[in-house]
Amino acid sequence: MVPEVSIVIPVFQNQVGLERCLLAIAQQDGIAMHDIEVIVVDNGSEPMLTVSKDLPYSVILLVCKRKGAYSARNAGVKAANGKVLAFLDADCWPESLWVRSGLDALFRNDKDSIVGGDVRFETTFRPSVVESYQVLMGFGQEHSVKVLQFAATANLFVARYVFEKVGPFNESLLSGGDREWSWRAGNLGFSLCFSVDAIVWTMPRKSLSSALIQARRVSGGRMSLEKNAEIVAAVGLAKVQPKKGLLGKSKVILFAREFSLMRRFLIFGVAIIIRLVHDFERIRIRLGGDLERR
Repeated sequence: MVPEVSIVIPVFQNQVGLERCLLAIAQQDGIAMHDIEVIVVDNGSEPMLTVSKDLPYSVILLVCKRKGAYSARNAGVKAANGKVLAFLDADCWPESLWVRSGLDALFRNDKDSIVGGDVRFETTFRPSVVESYQVLMGFGQEHSVKVLQFAATANLFVARYVFEKVGPFNESLLSGGDREWSWRAGNLGFSLCFSVDAIVWTMPRKSLSSALIQARRVSGGRMSLEKNAEIVAAVGLAKVQPKKGLLGKSKVILFAREFSLMRRFLIFGVAIIIRLVHDFERIRIRLGGDLERR
């Protein structure tokens, strides 16, 4: 029996996150478990990841040794059998109607569409300043879909035949490959829509060090897009270099009345540090440094 949906999950050094993700998929409502297939792609974890044999749906565990989550996603797609592909990150866990809502949005908007589902942050009881900063900035999936015209692969649904027409993810990119793929799809005439009901949750970065690693990765990914003449020619430099500066962030922080003035001051300090690291990373890469993987 051909499954309705294949869920592709690339994983690197995150056994705990993967287990939580797989358990959440096992709790899906509105769809039979035999209509779900999960493709877990270990992207070089040490030790190698393991998958429980007691899950109520089919699971395939693959190993992709080529560095990068987009290489892992492509490997997962090749092994997938579903009519619809759903992309999910291992550090996310879906709500119980995630699959059903994603499929409903896909077919409601036209099978030729691509659906980006909502990604929300779950915080701890006493969030760190870095957590507060990330929650204030938000994951931004709705903005990405409606304004920047791309959907993050943390929560993306697409019919298998549409993916095949668009082609695989660009494996030369360690970050920003979801942007490039979405823009390529748009240039081919496929529409992109946002689903507020297809929800997955993730944890914001808690420590400054992890937030800075993320900032370096995003900065490097944007530079990779900028340096790719084919991508710039296809979508324009304005898309590759979205104007989202410190000024816009400072306004959000300033009006965050749920925080004390001191807390807002500390959050703004995090924003400044992340901006400086972002700019320094561009200089480092121009001088020959390697791109940040995770």
